[in-house]
Amino acid sequence: MATPDSDMEKIRLKRLAKLQSSSKGPSPTPEQKGEATGSGNGRRGREEIVSSLTPQPDTAGSSLLSIGVPSPQRDDESSREASPSKRPKPTPIETPQQPSSAGKPGRTLEDWEDRTLGSIFKFTLQPGASRGDQYHLQKLQAELEADGEAVKLSTAILDQAILSICSSSHLKTSPFDYLLSCWKRAVHYQRLMRPTGNGDEFKLNVVAEAKRIAMCYAEYCITMPDMFEDVDAAVRLEDKLVMDPDEEGGLPLEFLQALVARFEEEPALEEAFGTAIENLSIKLNLLDLSSNYKPYLIALMKIVSNKLLAKLFIESPTFLPTNIAAHDIETSTLLGPYFKLSPLQQKTVELYFSALKTRTPTALSDATRALRLTVQTTQDQLFQIINTLIRTSPEARNKMLDWFAKVLNLNVKRAAIQVEPTTVASDGFMLNVTAVLTRLCEPFMDVNYSKIAKVEIEYLRRNSRLDISLETKLNADDQASGRYYSQKSEGENNFISEIFFLTVAAHHYGLGATETTHDQLGKDLYEMEKHLESMQQERDKWLNSPQLPVFDRQLERLRDRIEKGHSYRYALDVILYDSVAQARTLQFMRYLTTWLLRIVSPNRSYPHTPISLPLPGTPPDEFSYLPEYFVENIGLCFGFVGRWIPQIVIGTQVEELVTFCITFLRNSTYIRNPHLKSRLVEILYYGIQPNRMKPNGMLGDAIMGHKFALQYLMHSLMNFYIEIESQYYQKFTVRYHISEIIKRMWDNHSYREKLELESRLNPDFFIRFVALLLNDVTYVMDHSLTALGDIHRLQRELESTTLTTQERTEKEKALQKSERDASSYMALGNETVVMLKLFTAALADAFVQPEIVHRLAGMLDYNLDALVGPRCSDLKVKNPEKYGFHPKVLLVNFSEVYLNLRNKPAFIEAVAKDGRSYRPEIFTRLQGLLARFELRSREERAELAKLAEEVEEVKKREEEGEEELGDIPDEFLDPLMATLMEDPVILPSSRVTVDRGTIKAHLLSDAKDPFNRSPLKIEDVISNTELKAQIEAFKQERRKLRTADKMEVDT
Repeated sequence: MATPDSDMEKIRLKRLAKLQSSSKGPSPTPEQKGEATGSGNGRRGREEIVSSLTPQPDTAGSSLLSIGVPSPQRDDESSREASPSKRPKPTPIETPQQPSSAGKPGRTLEDWEDRTLGSIFKFTLQPGASRGDQYHLQKLQAELEADGEAVKLSTAILDQAILSICSSSHLKTSPFDYLLSCWKRAVHYQRLMRPTGNGDEFKLNVVAEAKRIAMCYAEYCITMPDMFEDVDAAVRLEDKLVMDPDEEGGLPLEFLQALVARFEEEPALEEAFGTAIENLSIKLNLLDLSSNYKPYLIALMKIVSNKLLAKLFIESPTFLPTNIAAHDIETSTLLGPYFKLSPLQQKTVELYFSALKTRTPTALSDATRALRLTVQTTQDQLFQIINTLIRTSPEARNKMLDWFAKVLNLNVKRAAIQVEPTTVASDGFMLNVTAVLTRLCEPFMDVNYSKIAKVEIEYLRRNSRLDISLETKLNADDQASGRYYSQKSEGENNFISEIFFLTVAAHHYGLGATETTHDQLGKDLYEMEKHLESMQQERDKWLNSPQLPVFDRQLERLRDRIEKGHSYRYALDVILYDSVAQARTLQFMRYLTTWLLRIVSPNRSYPHTPISLPLPGTPPDEFSYLPEYFVENIGLCFGFVGRWIPQIVIGTQVEELVTFCITFLRNSTYIRNPHLKSRLVEILYYGIQPNRMKPNGMLGDAIMGHKFALQYLMHSLMNFYIEIESQYYQKFTVRYHISEIIKRMWDNHSYREKLELESRLNPDFFIRFVALLLNDVTYVMDHSLTALGDIHRLQRELESTTLTTQERTEKEKALQKSERDASSYMALGNETVVMLKLFTAALADAFVQPEIVHRLAGMLDYNLDALVGPRCSDLKVKNPEKYGFHPKVLLVNFSEVYLNLRNKPAFIEAVAKDGRSYRPEIFTRLQGLLARFELRSREERAELAKLAEEVEEVKKREEEGEEELGDIPDEFLDPLMATLMEDPVILPSSRVTVDRGTIKAHLLSDAKDPFNRSPLKIEDVISNTELKAQIEAFKQERRKLRTADKMEVDT
């Protein structure tokens, strides 16, 4: 029957057999062998050698730790029998005095070995010589004494000693930590040792063997932790990897490299590291930016810095799972939790930006700065990690590119107008992805664009990692796009192209989508706060209602949503207002604008050859089939920076941007989407807004002095002003921006010369522009003045005390709508009137063309009547400045337009013929107000009076002419204007006859037949010569009759 002792003996025999076989391996690494083979010159006594190589005893601690480990006799004998052959033979050091001594009687190399191993492993066989922090190997001491062996430590008995200690429950630390500390002490000894020529090889071998055996048993703790009895020797490598190497229990780089080098011989060790890598990611997933996350980034840097560990990292099944959803990629992939670290994580937002009303501006500013610095550091670390990883091997680089592409392809919906946040990756995660990709582009984005040709447009037609099948293209429909991309290009994509196209997509789905969220959140919060204010006002109605608790809960939920919304927006500001990160983005966008211009330039010669406009009428296919986000990214980026942080834009970044905007506004057919082109106008608009650092705005200097801008900008703006006419909901905003840009450009005389040249060389184009300008003034002024009239009425009605609650509520809502309308329309109206004033001063002749002069006169008379006529009292509202309504300024501007055209007979005649709004008393009233408020000089008022007199004279002549003609047959009247036709033409589609001047004026703003809405050009109309002859005959007949009647009266 077996006894417990015999069972233990069998286990120990098996274990020692394993250890004995491993004494031939793991063998010291080449590095360790190098450390163990030293030589030196010079001779010293043994006492000097011992004193120089042995650490001084540590007197700290007084208790002697004794460990008794059962050791069967058979085990001891076999161990001792093997000892002589395994124990290294000390080399005697010859000295003149004592060839066999170390300088003192009894001090030998065996003594040095005993003391050194005791210091390294913290155990001893000599109780009287032990220190307080050493373990006394009592059993081993007894066994050695019983066998007559020297009671000294040596490398030959290290295996047995280590097993005894690591299997003991008295060990204060885990076996791995104990062995690791032993290894560190052995390394320390190696570094302290200096060659002396006296026993150096022996001593170096002893320390090297101690280091090797400590490493060997530490490895067993990882791969065979059950070999140690009575203790849990298992090691959680992920915990060791996050520890500082200098910290107790931390893995030094040399130790880590030695373990990794054993992967091929010990597959279990490789498996253990693979598990540790996955566990690191799992644990980090539970942390956030306010937690102790930094050790995990440092640990990952250690991993990717080692080629074998990097290989293990990218080959993990969780590096890039095949079937994974967009919202899981930041939690279920190895890299996801690292890229998820962001100030937008819920706990971080709550910690730094909750209860905003209770925080001082200084506290918020400090929190923002602290978080921003943390984000910068984190993104720098992420970049270093990825940059290191992709350089370890081509496989790692491709795997990393696959990961980025997977992230982007899964998050296409982030760029949608409406998206459920829980179905896509978070803003913080995507912003980190964008930041790292942008940094990876920096090496090839030099100022000379020396590598721009390596960004190959053919990338998307090869084996592209990006899926752009659902993306709208710049100038192609889905079917054409599908055919184009189905024809694959030959060749392999280079790394520069891969990173460039991935970064463009990342800015669309990452930074661009987040900036859109930021701006939309601001609008939503404004609306929610207004709704909250309205609900609070209505609460009194529910005081006596059983539904009051329900109402209060709704009120509280709304308050909570508003508070969380503001907190999240503050957290967004931390990242989006970061000048360092945005400066990198601007650098990339500059490169993107240059690359796009190169694609459309002849022979792809830009930027080395300046671009010249206009470009060919048809854009290159490579450009047409690009996704729209290639252009939209530029608009979003510079639009956001222009609104919020324009001071970070530097002068070297703007010339390419201005060239880009002008080029695609001038060649507007290259981009189909008007909304996309409006982004270009938005860039220029925000670029001229003055800021604290740049009074002319971030683009002002380039717009005012850049040769390319001086030559092409004016025409480009006018061209898009005309083109945007068909986009009702966008055109007013775009035209407001264009008006502001032109107003800022007007100070430069070169732009006025270009405008004059445009009016002479391209009169049809210019007249159409002016016609649309007049349409806008008419439309927005009419709507703004109407809204002001409604405000006047509603304000008076709300003063009544007889209104019911419901009536008051309805009128308040109507008032709010009218106030919004008045503000928006008046803003554009003011700017358009200013532009009209500037243009008529510079180009008076262009505004008295037959197609537009009557429309201009009618618009001026109508608005003047509204401002000074009988209905002007309807425009008196409370706080008119709130709506941008400045009646005195409007009177000055309108009167200046009259003065600019006062010497033009066609204009005087048009005013006189305006039968709808012109009345002499209006001019009289205008002159009185200008004099009363001293808005015009005496000379200018006199000129206006003279204009009024001339208008009256012409009006009298016109009335006499109408009397002369008498009743005009209907077939001679223009069906649109009800006036006698001068040059009748037949419309080809509807076959209706109208006056040429009327249809020409109509087509300036609407290129369709007014009677059946079919497309129409002025060149297509047919002269009605027969009718024209009849009209001329009618006029002559009536004049003859009129002359005859006068002769009869005279006689």
